[in-house]
Amino acid sequence: MRPPQQGFILIAILWFVAMAAVLVAVLASETRLSAKTVFHNQDNLQQWSDTLKALNMAQMELMLARMPLSPDDPENKLSPAERKNPAYKFNGQVLNLAYTQPDSVNVRIYDEVGKINVQRLTTQQMRQILKKIIGDKPEELSKLDDAWQDWVDADDMKRLGGAEKDYYEDLEPPYVPRNGVIETVEELLLIKGFKDVFKNVSMYSAFTVYGSSTGVNPNLATREALLLLPGLDAEAVDKIIQLRKTKEIKTQQDFNNVLKPNQIAEFIPWINFASSNYYTIVIEPKSRAVSQKPLETKTTYDEETEETTEEVGLRNQQAYEVIVQAQGTSQQPKVLMVLPYGMVPDMQHELAKNKDESS
Repeated sequence: MRPPQQGFILIAILWFVAMAAVLVAVLASETRLSAKTVFHNQDNLQQWSDTLKALNMAQMELMLARMPLSPDDPENKLSPAERKNPAYKFNGQVLNLAYTQPDSVNVRIYDEVGKINVQRLTTQQMRQILKKIIGDKPEELSKLDDAWQDWVDADDMKRLGGAEKDYYEDLEPPYVPRNGVIETVEELLLIKGFKDVFKNVSMYSAFTVYGSSTGVNPNLATREALLLLPGLDAEAVDKIIQLRKTKEIKTQQDFNNVLKPNQIAEFIPWINFASSNYYTIVIEPKSRAVSQKPLETKTTYDEETEETTEEVGLRNQQAYEVIVQAQGTSQQPKVLMVLPYGMVPDMQHELAKNKDESS
């Protein structure tokens, strides 16, 4: 018969072996986790370093764009009518900068005159934008009109469908209306009823508060801004963007072959051909570039025609964005706002090939 002590020792040894195996497994798992953490931290630090490098290069690009052409530049051999406006390259396309940029990122620069300036909108223009989104609904539009005017006027007199201090102070969290000129794009969403209206709009892609422009330059406009303008549907917007790829849009006549007369009549009051000193610099990691984003389908139902349409587009991409004001050729642009988790405007047209490219 085996002594009891030997059985106890055997059980103790088996328990020790089991605990040792568990400990080794835990240590191995923690080692792998630590290695992954170090790897990702190193990758994030490298990405951040590349982002800052690219941002500096983009700022230099804005300074270089303001310098006069050198005597041997090929552009000097062209007539003024044939020369391309160097300012029009800042329309959101992926840029090849004058200074070498990191390979891990794309750099885009958007002139803010390609967006709708909310500080310059008249009541009638705001109503046109709202009507473009929600349709011809007089009662709802009147309420939104009143809310907009109550927000920007200097008094506390509430219009019939509007809202003043007493309404906003009862919200959670409470706040007060501006009673003056809107100072930020997000402020639009604070106005009574506006958050629901603009829920599907990428606000910083469509709107701006920078610059003195009262219109949108079609050579520089974002797709989101064009889609909010009267007279333009998705097809017309795509035609305008394709047109500016092949030629510089200079006059109303340039739209004759791509837009219908009634579209031109509604669209023309909203445009100008100026550029500005205000830009959004977008640093987009190539690992999450727009060309690699999956497609999504947006379904829209028109109550008047009772028709359902589907639009296939690309999901907007997060990127590091900085809004700057250019200050000539001797000073770096002044940083006005940083959007660490900004959204790249809709660039699905980058994948759409025109007929020449297809052929």
